[in-house]
This record gives sequence, C-alpha cells and structure tokens, in this order.
Amino acid sequence: MTTTTERAPVTARQEAAAVLDAAVALARDLDRDDVAASLARDGGRLLDPGARVLVVGDYKQGKSSLVDALVGVDVCPAHPDVATALPTVVAHADEPYTVLVGPQGREDATAARLAGAVTGRGDDTGWVQAEVGRAVPLLAEGLTLIDTPGAGGPGGTPAAAVLAELPAADAVLLVSDASRELAAGEVELLRAAAAHVATVVVALTRIDLHPAWREVRDLDAALLAEHGLAVEVVGVSAELARHARTRDDAELETASGLPALRDLLRGRVVEPGGRRAERAVHRHVADVLDDLRAAPTVELAALEGPARARELDEALAAASARAAATKERSARWQQTLADGVADLSADVEWDLRDRVRHVVRSAEETLEDVDPAQVWDQFDPWLAEEIGRAVATTYLWAGERTWWLAERVAAHFTDPGSEPDRAPVPAGRFTAELAALPELGTPDLDTMAFTQGLLVGLRGSYGGVLMVGLVTTLSGMALINPFSVGAGVLLGGRTLRDERRRALRRRRLDARRVVRQHADEVQFVVGKHTKDMLREVQRTLRDHFTARADEVARGAAAAVTAATGARDLDAAVRRRRTAEVRAVLARLDDLVARCRA
Repeated sequence: MTTTTERAPVTARQEAAAVLDAAVALARDLDRDDVAASLARDGGRLLDPGARVLVVGDYKQGKSSLVDALVGVDVCPAHPDVATALPTVVAHADEPYTVLVGPQGREDATAARLAGAVTGRGDDTGWVQAEVGRAVPLLAEGLTLIDTPGAGGPGGTPAAAVLAELPAADAVLLVSDASRELAAGEVELLRAAAAHVATVVVALTRIDLHPAWREVRDLDAALLAEHGLAVEVVGVSAELARHARTRDDAELETASGLPALRDLLRGRVVEPGGRRAERAVHRHVADVLDDLRAAPTVELAALEGPARARELDEALAAASARAAATKERSARWQQTLADGVADLSADVEWDLRDRVRHVVRSAEETLEDVDPAQVWDQFDPWLAEEIGRAVATTYLWAGERTWWLAERVAAHFTDPGSEPDRAPVPAGRFTAELAALPELGTPDLDTMAFTQGLLVGLRGSYGGVLMVGLVTTLSGMALINPFSVGAGVLLGGRTLRDERRRALRRRRLDARRVVRQHADEVQFVVGKHTKDMLREVQRTLRDHFTARADEVARGAAAAVTAATGARDLDAAVRRRRTAEVRAVLARLDDLVARCRA
C-alpha cells in the first residue's frame, strides 16, 4: 500500500481534531463553557472511529496468535493446551496498560495474572474481559481488536456473546485452520455476522503447515458463494510472521500473508471508519456553531445602531422563536423517550419469553421421544446452545431497537428541511454485555438396576403363581406346576414392564421440570439485565438531549442579553466591541467553511 493511503486516515483525524479544538476555544471565548465541555466530550467520542474487529472462531484455531501477529507484539495470552476463556480487547494507547474488568471494577494486571485470567488456569476468575493497550501503528490508525473465546457456531454461551457484540462491531474476522474446509457451524456464524456487520473476512491460519491451503481457500470461497455470502478468504501464518519479525525478513513477512490482511483491514475498516468519524465531527461542530452564531449576530445588529434596527428585530424574534420551539420540543422528546423505553422494555420481555418458550417446547417434544437417562449428555449442551442463541438474538434485536429509538428522539431536534442525518444522535453505540446464564440442573436419571428389576418381577409373579397354583390343585396337581410357573412368568414380566414405563415417565417428568425451571431462571436473569440496560440507555439519552436542549435555550437567552447590553454602550466602547464581534463572526465563518469543505 502506498504511503499516501496509509497516512490518509491519520491526516483526516488530525484535521477533524484541529477543527474541534478551534471550536472548543471559540466557545470558551464566548463564555459558553457548557458548549465547550459538550464539544470536547461528544466530539472526542466521535473523533475516535473505534473500528472494532471481532476475532472469532472455534477453539484452538490460532485466534490469539493471529492478533499478536497483526499488531506485531505479544499481547494475547495463549496456551498450547488451554483455550481462551476471557475476551481480550486490544486497543491503542500512548502509555501501555493491562487491566482486568469485572463486576468489582477495573484492576491493573501483570502479564502472568493476565495469562491466568484469560486462559482460566489460575484462581483469578470472575472477570468479564481483559483490556490491553499498546502503542502500535495499526492500532494507532483507529483499529481495535477483540480476541474472543472459542465459538464454532451461533449457539452456546461463547457464540451467544459474539452475537450480542455484533451491533458494536465494524468487522468480523473468522479464524479457521487451513487443514480443512469451513464447518457448518462456522458458515452459520458467518451468515449471522454478515447480516449485521459490513465487513466479514475469513483468515485461514497455519498455512506454513498445510501446503494445500490454496485448494482449501478456493473450496471455502465456493462454499460461501453457494450460501450467498460475499466474504473474502485469505491465508495467514502467525508463525511465519513471528520469524519475520525476529529476522527482519520482509520476504518472509510477505509470505506470512499478514501484510495483505493488514491492508485489507485498513481499506475495509480503518479508512471508512476514519472518514465516518471525520464527517461526524464536522457535522457536530457545524451544528453547534450554528447555535453559537445567534448571539454575536444579534449583538452586531444592535451595535450597528438604527441602520440595522429591522434586522435586529428579526434576529431577536428568531431567537425568541428558537427558545419557544426548544421549550416545546423538550416536552415532545421527553414524552417520546419515556414512551419508547416503556414500549421497548415490554417488547424485549415478550421477545425473550417467546424465544425461550419455543426452545422449551422443542425440548419437551424431544424428551417425549427419548429416555433422558440415555441422552442427557447430548441434551444438556444442545439446550444450552438453543437458550444461548435465543438470548443473544434478543440482545441483538434490543440493540437495534435502542438505536432506532435514539434516532426518533433526535428527530425532535432536527430543523424542518434539514438533512435527515444531521440529527444530534449521541456518539457511540448502545450495546450490553451478555448476562451470565445460569447452568442447567440435572434431573433424577436413576434407572432400574438388575437386582431391583429381579425383585419387582418376583413380586409380580408371586400373585400369578399362587392364584393359578391354587386353581390347579383342584385337579390334583401340585401348587408349583408348569401352569402356575408360566402364569408367574407372564405376570412378573408385565409388572416389570409397567414399572419400567412408570420409571421412564418419572424421568421424563423430572427432566421437563428441570428444563422449565432453567427457562424461568434464564428469563429472570436476562429480564433483569435487559431492564437495567434499558434504564441506562434512558438515562444516557435523557442526559444527552437535556444538555442539547439547554445549550439551545442558553444560546437564545444569550442573544437577547447581548442585544440588550449593546444598546447601552457609548460610542468608543461600541466601536471596539463591534470589531471584536466581527472578529468572532469571522472565526465562526472560517470554522463553518472548514466543516463544510
């Protein structure tokens, strides 16, 4: 890739950052510290494209090694025998850091502690994720890599966590060993990712060990084309990249396939993310500058005296109308937010219950046709996968609906006739960490032992032997005779079969009870988690749009105050103040021109 292409995203962010800094300084010069703080906060979030790439795949496919090879340093703990059990977020940082994140907060971690927590080999458990920051060129361009636990398909807890993260991802990198074609579970995971993420790539790892990896790549490409998935397949070798770094061998580095993968991520993820971030910052700054312009415009009209009296009246009327409209909008957007969150909460609860209900119904139908004691080892992971899939889909749908609600609320702040995408939607995305699902209990799966069956058969045969034996004694036969023995065998076998059917029915009933209890626990845990998430979303939107409404109202009030004060100034002060206001308007015009360029 050319030097110009590599530097373009950084240059764009530098220009956007310069515009943002100039707007913050101008807001402070106008005594609008509230606007300056808002610009610095929201603009800073917008400025960071945060191009998140989920690195997913089955266990022991080389995900952690590939992340290390991409960034060029060892950041993700890996073990030859133990799989990754904790997500690791790798991002840019001027000062290196390594932290563990959990319900108890954030704690700094050493390399050894990080390795134990991520691989689950130590006693340091209970963490949600690990975060690692390094000053690496690829990360400095705005890329964030998330090394996820193994997940071969869209079911189960690890894959469910991946599905729940899709709304916050800009790309998905599926890692698969080059020794085989893509499995059915991997294709399904790619299908789910392609439905929500713009860029999906398959990385075939360990190509240095498999000379026929190109044939596997072509077969995978044909398979994905059959499923209608536009996914690019590339071959990489983390081991070759490591040797290339050690020997400083550019040819070996090229053979590893890592430069091609980096260029692909730059072109598909980093550069589009940088351009989106640049446009978002410029739109946000331009909107805020439009609000800031009202006060100096009205003040200049008042300073220039009777010659602009009519213009002053029109500007004051516009400022008053803007303040009145802001007050009216406040009631409307607050009502929209309250109703939207209430509807969303009810819809999410119903969606979760409906999906779990279908899983429970399917599980009960399955248990009616099998003996739980014989299939429970297969039934337990299957049910966990189906429940995880249902919960992850609900989280995915809730994230999409939450963003839609934010856009609906933001529409109240959009002036009629303006562009639809200029609504002040909060920076970032609304996602939630997947709730830790309870484990499935074990029902009573005891089966009838041989001695127990023998006793049941003897107890049932006793009545047959006695009854038929007494009848046959009337004809002069002994109590124990072939007829009484045959009757005892028949009745004993029937009793044994009936007892086995009753035991099977008990096992099925107990298994269904455990399944329903598990479904209730999942709905309780996830329902509480989603309600907390929606309350947090409501607070975030409320605070954001309240601050936005306050900024507009203060701007209108400042315009009226400036015009009133300008009328009482003497000639000398008026001339000096006129020059100052014109200079401020010139700075405003210059920044707006830079934003719209």
